[in-house]
Parts: sequence; C-alpha cells; structure tokens
Amino acid sequence: MNSPKQKITLALALLILSMLACNYFGSTAPAPILTSTPDLTRTAIINLLQENQPTATSELPTITVATGQDVDTQSEEASPTPETPEPSATPIPTDTPHPTNTHTPTITLTPTTSYAGPGMRPGTSIAAAYMDNAPNINGDLSDWDLGIYPAANQVYGADKISDEADLTANVMVGWDEDYLYIGARVKDEAYVQNATGKNMYKGDSVEILLDTNVGADYYLDSLSADDYQLGVSPGYTSKGSNPEAYLWFPMAKEGSRSQVQIGVLGTTNGYHIELAIPWSVFGVSPYAGQHFGFAFSVSDNDLGGQTVQQSMISNVSTRMLTHPMTWGDLTLTN
Repeated sequence: MNSPKQKITLALALLILSMLACNYFGSTAPAPILTSTPDLTRTAIINLLQENQPTATSELPTITVATGQDVDTQSEEASPTPETPEPSATPIPTDTPHPTNTHTPTITLTPTTSYAGPGMRPGTSIAAAYMDNAPNINGDLSDWDLGIYPAANQVYGADKISDEADLTANVMVGWDEDYLYIGARVKDEAYVQNATGKNMYKGDSVEILLDTNVGADYYLDSLSADDYQLGVSPGYTSKGSNPEAYLWFPMAKEGSRSQVQIGVLGTTNGYHIELAIPWSVFGVSPYAGQHFGFAFSVSDNDLGGQTVQQSMISNVSTRMLTHPMTWGDLTLTN
C-alpha cells in the first residue's frame, strides 16, 4: 500500500464514493459562494501526483566506469553545430582590356662626340715633293733628287738591334696625281724573310701607315676606316725574289695589293727599295698642301730559318700602330 500508484488509486476511490453518497441521500447542493474557495481536495490530489511524478534523472541509466578507463565525453556533448558551408567562389567578371594609348617614343639624340681638330699632326713631318717625272721603279735611287729623312728610331725590340749595321734606314717621299712614291735605303747585314702575305711583318719588310683624314678624327686615339697599314716584302727568301704588298688595315679592305709597284736592289749591307703606290689603294684624290698622318717603318728578322719579327725602326719615335695620334705628318708640296 505504500506504492505511489496504490495511494493514487485509493484517493480516487474515496473521492468517487463521497460524491455518490451526497447524491444518494438526496442532499441539496450548497448555494454557490461568490468568493472563490480553493478546491482543497483537487489541490491535494494534484500535489500528491506531482510529488510522486518520476523525474528524468531517476530514469537515466547510471554509467559505471572501470578504474583506469577514460570516460567517452563525446557521448555527453551536444551534436556539433553544423559547419557553415563556405560560400562557393563567384567568378569575378574579367574586364575586357581597353587598348592603351600608344605614345610615339621620344627620340633622345645622343650628342655626337667630335674628334675633329687641326688637319696636321704635330711632331715629325715629311714633305713629299711633287715629281714632274715619275721615277723608274727598279730599286735604283740615283734618279731621286728629294729630301732624305732618317728612319732609325727604335720603336720595337730595341734590345735585338746591336748597331747601325744591324738595322737603320732613311726615306724619301714624292707624289703625283696617280701615285705616292717612296724610296728607302735600308742597312741590314742579314736578310731573312721566310713569310708571305699577311705574315710578312715576321721577316725583313717595310711598312707605311697613312691616316687619310686627320682633321676629322684628330683626337680619336684608335684606328678607323680612314687609317691604312700597308706592308711590303722586298722578296721571299732573297732580296728581289717575288716582292709583294699586303694591306692589313682597314680590316674590311684587307688583302694583297698587286697594283703596288715594287723595285728592289740588293746591296752589300742591305737593300734599296722603291714603291709606286696608287692613291686608289688609300681612296685618296691628292692635291698640293694636303696633310696625312704618316709613319714609315722597317721590320727586321735575323734568325735564319724562323718566322718572327724581332725589331722595328721608324721615322717617328712615338709610332704605335693602333694609336694614330702617335703618328707623324706627311705634307704634299709642289
């Protein structure tokens, strides 16, 4: 009788019997009371029901955890909040490129360096006399009645030159409308020339440097298209045997120059050489009073059977091949 259900059943039964008894004995229902009177019986029953209502806690199973084991807390957590879906990437419309204005580039003019200067080189100068009668190009200089200029400055391999008999020279220069004439007497006690063509400088030979436009590049200390280097061999293996001329500079015009007339005369202590060089070789139209950068030089090789340039002498003591500013002057006179 102590169970909650038995108590509830007994209370309901008593209530029903009480109501039947009133009706059965013919008792008149009491007059209604204007003031609200609490229904104590109903309240008691409701309270009794609430007191005996089983709680949620009493119905949950008890979790027994063995010693040393971890409790699975995941089962005690609420369902995770659904992840907020990341918005899908909305394609960004690509702007259609508009053509950019094409500006006309501004042309910046680089100042042109001027190498112009006096039309005559300072220092050593040779006067080339006009020749009314062209010399006979055979190596015999007896028909030359011109100024003689020494060409004995040791400009390369000075330690290989023992004395004047080993290597020394003098030079004469003339001209007319067709040719530049050069005559030289060379002292060289041992004639050795075992090279030809572009290598002739590695043996006994002569050389002419000519700057054909001094005024335009007076201050330009490097070779240019108007600077010429012409070499002449007095003969291969012996004096007067197949003499030849070769142009090294300008490089664009490099090659043999068969149009150069060469006369060689061997002597007991060296050789005489005569040259008639067409002005066309230098691209020049000559006139009296004209100036050129100029140097006349002689190369020497005393090592028989070898091809080597041992030494060089020149009429210009400052002569350096690739520096035209070190060359001397040649003036065409009447």
